[in-house]
Amino acid sequence: MIAIISIRPPSQFLLLFLSLTALFLFTLPVYAAQDKQNLTVGILTQNPPASLKESSWRLSFERLNRHPEYHFTPLFLTIEQLKRQLDNDVLDFVVSDAINYLILEKDYGILRLLTRNETYSGDAFSSEALSVYTRSDNSDITRLLDLKDKNIAVLVTGTSVSWLFLEKFLFNHGLIIDTNIHIEQIYKLPLLMLYLQNGKVDAIISKSGLIEKHLEQQQLAELRLINPRQGWQAPFLHSSVLIPEWAFAKAWFIDDKLANQIVSLLIDQNNKDVSESSDYFLPQCRWGIAQNYNVLHELFFFSNGVVLQDNPGKSNFSARLQYWISFVIICFLLIVLIMYLRSSRDLNHRLKASKESLEQEINERHHAQELALTHQAELAHVARLSTMGEMASGLAHELNQPLSAIHTYVQGCIRRIQMGNNEPEEIVNALQLTAQQADRAAGIIRRLRSFVRKGETHKTYTEINHIVDEVTSFLESQLKNKNVRLILELEDDLPPVLADIIQIEQVLINLLKNGIEAMSGIEEPTIKVSTRRFTNDLIKLCVIDSGHGISEDKLKRIFNPFFTTKTSGMGMGLSISSSIIEAHDGKLYAENNTKQGARFCFTLPITEQLLGNNNE
Repeated sequence: MIAIISIRPPSQFLLLFLSLTALFLFTLPVYAAQDKQNLTVGILTQNPPASLKESSWRLSFERLNRHPEYHFTPLFLTIEQLKRQLDNDVLDFVVSDAINYLILEKDYGILRLLTRNETYSGDAFSSEALSVYTRSDNSDITRLLDLKDKNIAVLVTGTSVSWLFLEKFLFNHGLIIDTNIHIEQIYKLPLLMLYLQNGKVDAIISKSGLIEKHLEQQQLAELRLINPRQGWQAPFLHSSVLIPEWAFAKAWFIDDKLANQIVSLLIDQNNKDVSESSDYFLPQCRWGIAQNYNVLHELFFFSNGVVLQDNPGKSNFSARLQYWISFVIICFLLIVLIMYLRSSRDLNHRLKASKESLEQEINERHHAQELALTHQAELAHVARLSTMGEMASGLAHELNQPLSAIHTYVQGCIRRIQMGNNEPEEIVNALQLTAQQADRAAGIIRRLRSFVRKGETHKTYTEINHIVDEVTSFLESQLKNKNVRLILELEDDLPPVLADIIQIEQVLINLLKNGIEAMSGIEEPTIKVSTRRFTNDLIKLCVIDSGHGISEDKLKRIFNPFFTTKTSGMGMGLSISSSIIEAHDGKLYAENNTKQGARFCFTLPITEQLLGNNNE
């Protein structure tokens, strides 16, 4: 029994369903891409490909567009177009050769993330170089310098080595483009080989590895590599030094999170693309970690971020001119150095003699200065003794008061004891008063001895108001005898000064005595002593009298030695006082008051240590 099975054609509904499903699956990636945010990648090129599929960047963009949030669009641009787009912040990422990358990094702040790798026999290489070939039967060219005045063809592809690197490479071997060598750009490898075989050019230049990749061994045997070099960073022989491969860089405004995601997409080792199964050079680019591009600084002249010039002939002429100028400058400096060395011995002898003479002169000046200081101290001591002689009657009167009080208290105690009135409290009180008067007399004698003592200058930290109190107490009897009213205007909380107390007291006593004598015959004579902080680092003390003042001609000479306005004066008091103040790094000056009398003021510096503590 035979069963007959009939197959009926699918219904129209089923065909419609399958068509819609296929249309949905076909348009799904398009809608997914439209939902993503678009990012633009600028790719430097001199020969833009017809489409992305025909370029070596197709695999890279397939990986980039696996990102769930962004769609990456390539723009193939010349260097001028690339710079204009970066000026307008249109590009999000940049793919460039290493040399142009350094220029863009300097001018636009881009930052490299990855370096392109070429894979050969499973190993990745991140360096590139130039290879120069000629025909194997061409015996006229054995070295690079033999290319002078020859015709050269250069293979220019989307990933060829930078033109700037080619210029520098040729220049280092004495070859200047359009000057002593002619360069013709070829964009197809078969055409390049045809030019060499037909003798249209004498040599060809390409990126290392490209010719080995596309030619058979028999064809390679017809070529000869000029200036062959070998390094572990590259699998093929090459003619130039090695430089880093192309860079994948981000614009300045791209955040690090997105940059890290891009790096992960491009160097993910788990991505096994179909085009990556070859044992030879891959037609597609792969990426690795960013390489160190500092080696380029050793190969090129960088000036404000510019590598060479746009005009190669002008650039190389400028370089040669710079070399010659440097050579002339170095020769000139060597001549100057030789002349200097020849005269250095005589100069050293003269300097040694001058040094000995200067040291002798300094020693003599130090000795003279010490003698002057000693003489000044003697004069100051004599002046103090003279002052004490003039004040002898006043001092005797001042000492007579405590001594008379002591005599009175002691006689009172004796009479009480003789009369049998032995009240202990009264006798003790009288003896305490006696002791106070004895201390008073001892203080007068102590001040007198310290004032007239002879000795070396001894500076110590002291308060200027304390010196004023001591001196006014010392002259209290003389002020009373002359009926002079004393006014003290002393600013509180003045910082201490570093000074010789005895010398500053001598200056103040001299100024007060002069003020008292200047008010002779004046009704209601008044003398005022004021202290205040004059500036941040100076303290000022003024003695102001209500006398007759000083005439203008005498005011100019008043501090000269042996000049005096008194009938019996020696004219040394103010001169010595001025020297003392100057020795304390201060200044003593005199001026007339607006209405009546004169004022003598001097300043004393506050030490740096005290200033620092005060500021804190």
